[in-house]
Amino acid sequence: MATIYQGAIFAVQPSRTMVRPAEDRIAGFDGVRAIAVLMVFISHKTTLPHHDSYGSVGVWLFLVLSGMLISSILSEMRGKVEAGTQSKWRSMGDFYLRRSLRIFPLYYACLGVFALASLFTSFVGFSRMEATIYALYGTNIYIAMTPTGDHGHFGHLWSLSAEEQFYLLFAPILLFTPRKYLLRICVGFMLAGAAMLAWLVSVRTHPNAIHVDPLIAFGMLGVGGFVASLKNLKPRAWLVSAQAQAAAGLTLIAIPLVFGYYRDTWNVWGPLTCTVAGLFLFQIARNQQTPVVAFLNLWPLRSLGRVSYAFYILHQFVHFYEVQAVFHKLHMNIDGSPIVQLAVELFITVALATLSWHFFERPLLRLGARLTAREGAEASSAAAALSPGRQAATR
Repeated sequence: MATIYQGAIFAVQPSRTMVRPAEDRIAGFDGVRAIAVLMVFISHKTTLPHHDSYGSVGVWLFLVLSGMLISSILSEMRGKVEAGTQSKWRSMGDFYLRRSLRIFPLYYACLGVFALASLFTSFVGFSRMEATIYALYGTNIYIAMTPTGDHGHFGHLWSLSAEEQFYLLFAPILLFTPRKYLLRICVGFMLAGAAMLAWLVSVRTHPNAIHVDPLIAFGMLGVGGFVASLKNLKPRAWLVSAQAQAAAGLTLIAIPLVFGYYRDTWNVWGPLTCTVAGLFLFQIARNQQTPVVAFLNLWPLRSLGRVSYAFYILHQFVHFYEVQAVFHKLHMNIDGSPIVQLAVELFITVALATLSWHFFERPLLRLGARLTAREGAEASSAAAALSPGRQAATR
């Protein structure tokens, strides 16, 4: 999951801000991520009607948000290349270094724990072959090939695989292509994703395979890039007003509630929800002074959004029956209603994600900041690409 900072939209920060990459995050975006990850949590932890559709919208929102950040960073890096202040290969190396330090450590630490535990027990969906696939970020392709298989608690890793595949493809394209073509490139990804969705539906592909298709995910990431390319667009006041923001945000929540029940229709039109996600993020980025942004920036949502990457990875591995087993070892029996069980799982997942952020993820982010500070910050890279009329700061 990508991170967007306060300087990423509205202000160019000097390169020294790289030593504090976690401090200046854009108001509202962490709240969006909190809502997205809660939708995923609900989809995996409850049996509410058409609950799967909640998680789908949450993941699509994450993909659009990631595409917005990654496109803005790479666009600004390309701007430095064209200005002759930074080489293509140095830019690509810095980009991959920061992304690797953000994503790989926790991901592989989690897989490592299961690999070690598998020496003593077995896990559904974690055979030696499957573990290798997860390690190579091929989960989405594997699920597409085995759409009716039992992937245990590891199926949610598909979206992380799609993002990594996108980084490998998208970064060289943007860094080796003139910056002025960002919009066209993103539109190309969007059209390719839409065409793939139409084709897979026409040949009656299994819905699970459609859901994890790489090209469809690339199209959603491209929606985020399209939003990032609108840096010089001056929207009408009503489009980014508090009322418009509220309408777009509520639409994102209402769509799965209203249409998720109709599975055949949902499989065809549901993915187009990513366009509403793009509009919502655009509105937040271009108007921070609204009650909607203030709500999204409330401490509980902001805090959950900040640890959402670890929350997303870990939530499928936290279960109330495991808590019961621990207490049983202590000769204590506990039980609770479904609501209580859900609350316990949520609390434990948030606690683990918070510990991961403070003692594992953030130190590595700061390390990446120091290692690439010579070329400027991710935050300032995103800033110049998304701020209307602004140029990159001199470093």
